[in-house]
Amino acid sequence: MLSKRKQIHLINYDYSRNDAVYFITLCTHGKQEYFKKPQVAKYIADEINYRTRTAGEILVFAYCIMPDHLHLLLKLNDGYGKTLQKWVAAFKIHTARLLNQLENITPLWQRNFYEHIVRTDESMKEIAEYIVHSPIRKNMVSNWREYSFLQINYDAFK
Repeated sequence: MLSKRKQIHLINYDYSRNDAVYFITLCTHGKQEYFKKPQVAKYIADEINYRTRTAGEILVFAYCIMPDHLHLLLKLNDGYGKTLQKWVAAFKIHTARLLNQLENITPLWQRNFYEHIVRTDESMKEIAEYIVHSPIRKNMVSNWREYSFLQINYDAFK
């Protein structure tokens, strides 16, 4: 008999709200350090930027691509019309397909993702700082500005 998967998202919460900010973490399958390779991390960064600037699906406050996971602080844009889960699924499907074709990486992502609904502006800034300081905590760089695969959008906080 299959075991029931643990519920990690809020029941009865409207994840299609465009006024909510979400802190999400996507982990690679088996915590493989696929994103240690700069060209692989760049594919992920390019997809985030595409979905932000070109497709207009999300507003990104901060992100950081670590060797085995991705942190994103984002908000669904007006008019997107889908849930956070649908956005994450589309992002994961597209990046998995791309990296399978270009880098022969399969599977790319863990099945689920972790999400936290941000409740105040103050905690949003704290979460953004936590995200961009991830490479420092892992002793990858001494200053977050030295790390190539992160971004913080200060203009979005205004």
